[in-house]
Amino acid sequence: MLLSPEKLDRFREDGCVLVENVFTRAELQPVMDELDSQVGALAEKLFAGGRIQSKHEDKDFYTRLAAIAEEFEGAAPLFLIDGAMGNRMAELWSCDKLLDIVEQVIGPDIEGNPVWVVRSKVPNSALMTVPWHQDNAYWEPGAEETEMLTAWIPFIDATRENGCLQVVPGAHKARRCLPHHIERKVGDPRSWYLYINEEDLPSSEFVTYEVPLGSILLLTQFTAHRSLQNYSHQVRWSVDLRFQPPGEPTGMEGNLLRGPLMRRSDDPQYRPDTAGWRRKEQEAYKTFSGRADVDPFDSAIDGKWLERWDDRRAAEVDTPVQG
Repeated sequence: MLLSPEKLDRFREDGCVLVENVFTRAELQPVMDELDSQVGALAEKLFAGGRIQSKHEDKDFYTRLAAIAEEFEGAAPLFLIDGAMGNRMAELWSCDKLLDIVEQVIGPDIEGNPVWVVRSKVPNSALMTVPWHQDNAYWEPGAEETEMLTAWIPFIDATRENGCLQVVPGAHKARRCLPHHIERKVGDPRSWYLYINEEDLPSSEFVTYEVPLGSILLLTQFTAHRSLQNYSHQVRWSVDLRFQPPGEPTGMEGNLLRGPLMRRSDDPQYRPDTAGWRRKEQEAYKTFSGRADVDPFDSAIDGKWLERWDDRRAAEVDTPVQG
């Protein structure tokens, strides 16, 4: 499946576009099964550590982590921290259906950006509700000019009720990283999020994107967006998979491995070595998030973005990007 000219124009105009019916449920099911297995591993860990009284094995993919989180509030962020990329997720990241779409935006040479995130948005959790931000605010200064594309892929029908995304259309056009602030300074001290004050957004207009299972939402690195709180009784599962031109700054130099090369225009038969990349990825992530020697049940997350947006330094990066 390729983007129509109308879809490409919409992406360039709004900084995002909804692409419907990219995957069938059967194509996504192996990834969901893999995530379900990872929830089971987390349940075993929490149960063995005395943090939960039940492993909730009677629950399904959409309710088990929610039940665990009712006993142990940090379960969802701990899932994010502990989760290495599995085989099935790597196959989704590097599949032709997705790369064919990415190629239309980035070009025929594609590298995976190493910042990928599974979003296990459990019900009624402010800590899993992401405020207004731009993705490149989480990267090191100097990477703003890298054309990074995010494919936001839900594993459930993402709706207003369960916490879909809202986007400020056109906010990307200025190619400017807006002023961001550190949420833990004004709210939950466990938060690892950045946020944009609403008065700093380039427009008060926003669009709510309900994304059916099998569809994807494409976003640029400059697109201002947020997710709503989940008021349903199920986990709103999704993943951010990111792509960029090869060799350009990843925004995580010195902290994470570079992502795998996904496509080479000079070798149509090329296939990425995602298995080799995955073997090294988890240890690099632990170092990046400052979690090499912490309590295994501590769900706090730290990262370089918190240093970047310290009040004393934030003004330094509020500058337009040329190009």
